Amino acid sequence: MTAIAETICILHVDDEPGFADMTASFLEREDDRLDVQATTSAATGLEILADTDIDCVISDYDMPDWNGIQFLEAVREEYGSLPFILYTGKGSEEIASDAISAGVTDYLQKESGTDQYAVLANRITNAVESQRVKRERNRQLDAIETAQEGISILDEDGRFIFVNEAYADLYGYEPDEMVGEHWELLYQEEDIPRINDEIIPTVQDTGYWNGTTTGLRADGSTFTEDHVLAQTDRGELVCTVRDISEQRDGKQELSRIKRAMDEAPIGITLAGPKQDDAPITYANRRFLELTGYTESEVCGRNCRFLQGEATESEPVDAMRAAVDEGDPVSVELRNYRKDGTMFWNQVSIAPVRDDDGTVVNYVGFQQDITKRKVHERRLKALSESVQNLIRADTREDVAEIGVETARTVLGLEANTIHFYDEDERTLEPVAASDAIYDLLNDLPTFTPGDSIAWRVYESGDALAVDDVHADPDIYNPDTPIKSELYLPLGEHGILLAGSETAAAFDQRDVVLGEILAGHVTSALKQVEGTEQLRDHQRELEQHNDRLEAFTSVVSHDLRNPLSVAQGRLELARKQCQSEHLAAVERAHERMDTLLTDLLTLAQDGETVTDPEPVALTPLVEDCWTNVETADATLVTDIDRTVLANESRLKQLFENLVRNAVEHAGPDVTVTVGAVADGFYVADDGPGIPEDDRETVFKAGYSTSTEGTGFGLSIARQVVEAHGWDISVHDSANGGARFEITGVSFDDM
Repeated sequence: MTAIAETICILHVDDEPGFADMTASFLEREDDRLDVQATTSAATGLEILADTDIDCVISDYDMPDWNGIQFLEAVREEYGSLPFILYTGKGSEEIASDAISAGVTDYLQKESGTDQYAVLANRITNAVESQRVKRERNRQLDAIETAQEGISILDEDGRFIFVNEAYADLYGYEPDEMVGEHWELLYQEEDIPRINDEIIPTVQDTGYWNGTTTGLRADGSTFTEDHVLAQTDRGELVCTVRDISEQRDGKQELSRIKRAMDEAPIGITLAGPKQDDAPITYANRRFLELTGYTESEVCGRNCRFLQGEATESEPVDAMRAAVDEGDPVSVELRNYRKDGTMFWNQVSIAPVRDDDGTVVNYVGFQQDITKRKVHERRLKALSESVQNLIRADTREDVAEIGVETARTVLGLEANTIHFYDEDERTLEPVAASDAIYDLLNDLPTFTPGDSIAWRVYESGDALAVDDVHADPDIYNPDTPIKSELYLPLGEHGILLAGSETAAAFDQRDVVLGEILAGHVTSALKQVEGTEQLRDHQRELEQHNDRLEAFTSVVSHDLRNPLSVAQGRLELARKQCQSEHLAAVERAHERMDTLLTDLLTLAQDGETVTDPEPVALTPLVEDCWTNVETADATLVTDIDRTVLANESRLKQLFENLVRNAVEHAGPDVTVTVGAVADGFYVADDGPGIPEDDRETVFKAGYSTSTEGTGFGLSIARQVVEAHGWDISVHDSANGGARFEITGVSFDDM
């Protein structure tokens, strides 16, 4: 649709005058084309509608005289399809249903915050734009309706969406009878394959077809018809038909065809091949509007006068070759209007032949596809920028790519990216386009509360400011910049663009800018994650180096002296007897146990890979024989198979059993049983005080003179390596109960 250029007059009815005035202020700030009149009652609103040319009505629902639905019904009765938006804080499915039934254009619920006014402004412009396009289309259809030429319009599925009186009369129907029917209604069964296989593909490829077909009337009779098909940029088919069974007066026929073509929604030209350089002999109204020329300036010239500096040779050569061969052709090329502005033109050319097959004219169809081409270019460039951003290694690289993409893709010539400095609490410039230095000598550093930039960074919402000098948060009142675009980059910073022209940035710039800002933010997060991973890898490597050095000291530098000490003790016993030697031996044994436990803690990994099914009962019984249990008793009350590393699971049970014997006495009873998602190891000893139940897992903690303090720390390490959890509770007999949960079983 064509963008609205003129003022949009809005009537806002809301019984709260303060809210109505505030809404008017925000709407006019969002779009300077919006001119809002506010009133507090539906009755006054109808008076304003009677005296003022209003483009759109906005109304609250809950009002003292009429509610919003009653007001809508009154507007519909008097003003037909005038855009009407129900904007209410009292929303419900019932109200929405009633509004739709009454013919509401749009339904929007009031929300907190100012973002709702941007949405409301967008809904208003869309509704008005749609209404104006519809009026223009109806004007064209009215003109076509009055034409004596038979004209119809078909949708993409081949069904009639418009039929003028002359077209319906030609086939013996009323127009209403034909709307919604498929074109196959008008042709004999044997003629339909030719239309499907030859004519329609030609129209789809070239945008045009002209020839003769045999029409089928409602009474079963047939006639020979001169048939012209043209495809619009919306995919519709404009069909022009005339009965040539009996030729009418040529001059009248040409006049009727000309009137029909003048109202066509696409540019149409005719060129005469029999004259030198095939000059234009006819151009319809839409072609003249498209190019900016008058009819006298066009006729007698070859269409190449639209070409210019940026016109590529390939499509021009393709058209020339097709014309030389008498073939249809469709190309896309850059052309220029009379005022010098460039536009993308889709040109379809087809030869018109007489009964002998001689080309007597060339018909050309012209469509402005500039918006589509610009959109395609920007999307492609944005897609390419994403790939560049993904490959960026540093935050600075991301900023440089973001600035360049904003310049080349979005046309934001003067732009910068500022990153948030967490230590200084500032927005620091890190990248800028060259053009920004034509506006500023030095790039500013923003601090909290001193600028529009900081306000937008904190809010996280993109903003286009038409006149920065009218904003109280302007950073530099002497700046030559008049309008600015602010695009937050999440917590990372902000992208800014400036212009010496007021209102230089529209909603399309905001939307495309937000897409780019999203890509830049994602790239920054990726770089941040990569840097964190590198830091973690460096820390892990340093940890592994320290761990390797530690295990080397424990396994070699400490064990070797211990072995020497144990050997010397044996030699001393052979030479003398002393009660101190037994104490030395016990000290050696304790040192050996400590070294073993330390190595276990240091060398075992933090995760378990490739777990296997392990039956718990035989494993527990095997562990029991490996621990000095004196007169202790083992009770196994579990018949489960877990997925685990068997050797590490043995470490878990041996340390839990050893802990029970050390702290509960030599005649302790140890029970191993099942819980819903795991198992437990319990004893009937004195238990563990609730305040100490986390402390007992710390390395080196022990309440026994015989223990090393590493047993429960090793137990927790084994549990966490499997991805399980361990906790301490009171057992049924008052002792300690260690529960291991989150366990995966394999009882198949």
